[in-house]
Amino acid sequence: MNKIKIFERNITGKKINKLLRINGKIPAIIYGNKKKEILIFIKNKDFLNIKNDLLDNKYKILQLVNKENKLIRVKILEIQYHPYQLTKIYHIDFLRL
Repeated sequence: MNKIKIFERNITGKKINKLLRINGKIPAIIYGNKKKEILIFIKNKDFLNIKNDLLDNKYKILQLVNKENKLIRVKILEIQYHPYQLTKIYHIDFLRL
């Protein structure tokens, strides 16, 4: 199963998300399973390395690893792309399993 290192974030907003994208990171959120949502970001290059594998996988299930090395099983619910540059990922929604 594919694994991606995640980084939690406390600050939200358009400016912060824009700075994340400029620095090669993708803003994302994990929610579901009756637990509080977690705001995160992942490195763009890490996600692009496994993106093709995920496209072959019907359910797009992967494991996220936080700073305590705790695994979180998730399903990709939605990938939002930049409106004009369709190769740039804008935001990812993960559903906790």
